[in-house]
Amino acid sequence: MSRQAVERRAAAATTGGEVLAPFYAPPPRKTSAQIIREARASLGAGLLGGASVQRAGVRTVHTKRPFTPRERERTLFSSGGSSSGGRGERPPSSFTLSPLHFDSNETGGRSSASPSSARLQPLATATLVSEDPDHAEATEDGRDGEEIIVSHNSSPSPESRPDDIKKVRLAGQPESITSTPLFQQLLNNTDLEVSDLESSLTLKREFQPAGLPQKQPGTQPLSRPSIDSTSFSESRPSNLQQGVVSQLDDLHPTTKMGMKIAARAKKSERKKSISKRPGVDRDWRHAVETRSLNQASEAAETAEIASRSSEVNVPREAAVDQTVYYEEKIAPILDEINRAVGCAGVGEDVLGELLAKLYSCLEAGGLLGRHFRYRSQVLRAVFRLVDREHGPLLANIAKVMLALKVSGSNLTSVCKLVFKVTRHDANDSLFLEGNLLDLLLEAVACVPPLEQPEACVYGYGALKFLTMNSQLVSRLLNRGVLELLVLHMKLIVNHQQESGSVPEQTHYALVQLTGTLRHVSSCERTFPLLLVTGAVPQVCALLQHFAHDHDVTANVVRILSIISTHEECCAAAAAHPATLPAAVAALRRHASSPAIVVRLAYALGNMMANSDDARWKLFSEEGFTETLLELLTEYLRRDRHHQAEEMVDPLTPASGTPEDVMVKLIRVLANVSVHARVGPVLARSRTCLSLLISVLQHKAVDESEELVLSALATLNNLTFYTRDQPISALHTQLAECLCDMLPMDHVEGLVETIRVFGNLTHFKDIRDILTKRAVLEILVEMLDCDSRELVYVCAGVLVNLMSDASRRSIFKTENGVLRMIDVLQYFGYGDWQLCSLACQVLWNYCASAADVEEALGHKETEKLIYVLEEFLDDDSYFNNPEVFGECDPETKDIVYQLWEDFAHVATKLLDRIEENTSSLPIVAAS
Repeated sequence: MSRQAVERRAAAATTGGEVLAPFYAPPPRKTSAQIIREARASLGAGLLGGASVQRAGVRTVHTKRPFTPRERERTLFSSGGSSSGGRGERPPSSFTLSPLHFDSNETGGRSSASPSSARLQPLATATLVSEDPDHAEATEDGRDGEEIIVSHNSSPSPESRPDDIKKVRLAGQPESITSTPLFQQLLNNTDLEVSDLESSLTLKREFQPAGLPQKQPGTQPLSRPSIDSTSFSESRPSNLQQGVVSQLDDLHPTTKMGMKIAARAKKSERKKSISKRPGVDRDWRHAVETRSLNQASEAAETAEIASRSSEVNVPREAAVDQTVYYEEKIAPILDEINRAVGCAGVGEDVLGELLAKLYSCLEAGGLLGRHFRYRSQVLRAVFRLVDREHGPLLANIAKVMLALKVSGSNLTSVCKLVFKVTRHDANDSLFLEGNLLDLLLEAVACVPPLEQPEACVYGYGALKFLTMNSQLVSRLLNRGVLELLVLHMKLIVNHQQESGSVPEQTHYALVQLTGTLRHVSSCERTFPLLLVTGAVPQVCALLQHFAHDHDVTANVVRILSIISTHEECCAAAAAHPATLPAAVAALRRHASSPAIVVRLAYALGNMMANSDDARWKLFSEEGFTETLLELLTEYLRRDRHHQAEEMVDPLTPASGTPEDVMVKLIRVLANVSVHARVGPVLARSRTCLSLLISVLQHKAVDESEELVLSALATLNNLTFYTRDQPISALHTQLAECLCDMLPMDHVEGLVETIRVFGNLTHFKDIRDILTKRAVLEILVEMLDCDSRELVYVCAGVLVNLMSDASRRSIFKTENGVLRMIDVLQYFGYGDWQLCSLACQVLWNYCASAADVEEALGHKETEKLIYVLEEFLDDDSYFNNPEVFGECDPETKDIVYQLWEDFAHVATKLLDRIEENTSSLPIVAAS
């Protein structure tokens, strides 16, 4: 520091090797750009929100977010994570697909056949007022939307049902399903209820694309699909909305009439909530809030159905279209696939081309979906290829399966298949082409996380891997993946609230779901969407209800650490009633997991930095202070005993060390202590002060910069409240520890250390320690530093030290008067707060002097008068267009207010020098 002072003062010399310029030489004038730049810099350090604040007062502490490197392998669960709650063996990330086969008895996805967990069943014959016996025949098999399987070469009999005619694809590109008012109502509904047929019709009307041609009398009715949630879309699989329109618009008119009557007959049943019917379908398209239709709309709909009931009589020769198309177009391709499978020389790329050809043929014929009569034959042929390893081939297999709307165990199989494809990032490009991404998202949307969790595990596992690709994240956001994640979280949380537990597999599915949300949240454009969709409250609810699940909690705290960097998301999380209590409970429960503690403490630190209400609420939580200090004690102990290696998070070695955990924990203490009622309580805590002193004693700023700076900033906040408290042994111990740290070759460390001195030097005992340890000389020497903040804090401590007459001789011996005038001259115009402190130091120095000029020195006195007179000439400064011509009025007003504070002190000092009075009152420390 002395070398820097010599260089600085040598540069200021003008003649004959003198260190000081002559008293008659005017100080160098600064340009207008320099003045404005320095003024704004000082405003940035000393102003907050347009109001003046004490630069040496309490301040919030900032830190970097815990670093999470890219995972080396794509797996369902991290290698370092513990099993979710220790309930049993977790689903594997690696498996063979050879045992998978087509289940011709797919039942809509439920492995359990218990009545309480059954899906909504297709309408029975007794509930339909139908004049067409073909519709009753279609439901006699009792399968949940699955068609009767026929032989490969069979042809329909003359009595074949008219729903075998091929579908007609809808044209146009309607809006996303998530933008409809009905879906938004579903997102905002906390007590979700099961939709009935009536609400399905309402859904159809809301999803009806603009310009969709209406059926004319005499046209052929399309096939009647099942009412199963997994057969939601039958026309264009890449668009969720068109599937609903196609399915509901193709219902036979008489069937619609029967559906209407059945819906009215069950009006009382649909009032029941999910809490009373735990096994009902909670698909994002079926878990719709029940809305009663007014009488006018009911009458209009009934009239519409009645007017179309004349369409029952259909020419039976039209029913042969699917069979003809199958025999001429589809069957030859299936034969080629069978021959290729039996031929050892055929490559997998050839099979992939055949499957792509098969999909194109099905799409051209409008046979995608569950209505295709020969769907089972196609699926059987495709399922024979699932044991292959070629990524593009498996992607084509999955595309055909998903487009044919498989359900039940078949849907679980295809989710495993897609998961296997997505495990390799080289296959990400397959989802950037075509509609495979849309089909996957729609399939996951059709899977209820409580009733079919295994499919959810691998479906969301695949989405988790795909969201590691920034391009795919953007596409998924455009397709409504965030709304889907929020809805499924809401379903799981509601079930947990009502029943107290969720199925074991649902826990595993929730791990993948939150992992997906973690990746999605990392995209900056997601932050506003998190607020709009209500994702933030659901994340907070997960922390509350699933704190016992290590894997879920690990993902949730990572999400919180990300979204807390956004001001509005952070405020929303802090304001949620469950966040802070759940955070304290999670810190206690997962105290031994640094990966959780470090991220949760980081998120809490962000919340405490922005909200005074949140500070008081967190401090008022039962056990908060004890939990935080116990964690700090434990991680300090582990660090001191060299246990860092065994504490490192396998995925995040840079942010899992005990030292990084301590940084985040100390930051919470620093930010919460900003509250005027919290700070004094923590300042009286012997445990808190002892832990922070211990950190300074065992860590060096050069090796552990962030930790030491955080500890010093926290001590600055706590010692700020010692003005109304008596001195204690801990304060003396702290002062001795800080003296040992001086001098240091670290400017920011010096600033933070001297800030603490500024609070402690209100005690005379502390001033004596600083004098005894030669800190006064160090402070005077550092006045020559170019760092504005370092000079500012040094001047603040000198104001306190100059209140004692015994220390003024040391100040004069160290050439303190000349250096302080240099501070005025060097930082003048740009920092009026610093100039005010410099005048206060000189005022206190001359307080008891009988002759002020003698105390200051002759040349120093004249130079000081010259500088002060120039700075007090406000006309030449504020009315100079070259200085404030480019400055906005608000900034100019603030600068003028700070100048007035300086002028008040400088005028008194100038009068004192000119009058040469016998004594001056001591200026109180600021």
